Amino acid sequence: MTFNEQFFRRAFELAEQGRNLCGINPFVGAVIVKEGRIIGEGYTQECGKNHAEIEALTNATESTEGAELYVTLEPCCHHGRTPPCTERIIRAGIKRVYGGITDPNPQVNGKGYAALKAAGIEVNKGFWADKIEKQLERYLTMRKKHRPFVIMKNAVSLDGKNATSNGDSRWITSPESREYVHQLRKEAGVVVTGINTIIKDDPLLNVRLGGESEPILRIILDSYLRIPLKSNIVETAATIPTIIYKREDYENSSKEKKLIGKKITIGSLTVESKNHLSLVELMRELNTLEIHTVMVEAGTELSSSFLRHNLVDKLYYFIAPKIIGGKNSVFNTLQIASLNESIRLKTDSITQIGDDLLVIGYPQYPEHSPQVII
Repeated sequence: MTFNEQFFRRAFELAEQGRNLCGINPFVGAVIVKEGRIIGEGYTQECGKNHAEIEALTNATESTEGAELYVTLEPCCHHGRTPPCTERIIRAGIKRVYGGITDPNPQVNGKGYAALKAAGIEVNKGFWADKIEKQLERYLTMRKKHRPFVIMKNAVSLDGKNATSNGDSRWITSPESREYVHQLRKEAGVVVTGINTIIKDDPLLNVRLGGESEPILRIILDSYLRIPLKSNIVETAATIPTIIYKREDYENSSKEKKLIGKKITIGSLTVESKNHLSLVELMRELNTLEIHTVMVEAGTELSSSFLRHNLVDKLYYFIAPKIIGGKNSVFNTLQIASLNESIRLKTDSITQIGDDLLVIGYPQYPEHSPQVII
């Protein structure tokens, strides 16, 4: 039989059911087809449990001998938290595989497909590559750039301001937009902000959906440990995991002891130009912690710095139908001198949420300033 788009579409849809379920693992969909009929389906389970291929084989309603496998990502061929999928596929008698993209994991990266071919299985690959690369954008960034996938959320008025002339910024956007942001936080699982936002707004930076409060990891960049001990962040750190990064040459053992007593983890980073904490080093730290996605919710300084370092992979830009005036631009410190040097946005979608517009897109950085690969 030849490639059937309908079966691959089903595998792609199944993969979505694994989103936010399997941690740092890629979420994958698999379909087993025999004589033109689907006899088994599966998607990646929680870390340490079955991958999509194993789920599909386990769920098969009849013998898989001579069947075809449709799978969105190259099957693994190494022993990790689970045994190699390739071995099980070979033992199951699968005769033909229609695969999506190659897995950039160095333990796989073509070896999975090669193992199947060596066992006499016909392998066809590269189907729906663009769709799958977008679907797995977070995993692929982690594997290829060795850092988390960074999404950034900004909320501005119609004239691009994030606060009034006296600093009032609550609330620029609609309740519907704010609820959407909480969903983004939940999906990311990690929120990064700067100390100026903490001092100015005293946010909780948790997830509040449906009246329930859910914890996520909060990361605060605070060079001199200026965070108030009575702030919402500190007061809730016993139940919401929190890391504060200070500059490595700053010591305040008394303040650190108090923060640690509140269950806050203290980390340190080197300082780069303009006395900013090193974002590249932060990305390296988070990669070590196996964090695959972070959401930046910050003010002018930190938002601009992430863009300046080409570290924003996806931008969620909320525009409220309000005119504020003044000079409080969200990227006020970015200071790009020439339009040729501007950061362009490859727009993914523009939707209305409440009274606001949400522009989602991928920053396109100037060619001579490649994205940081750690």
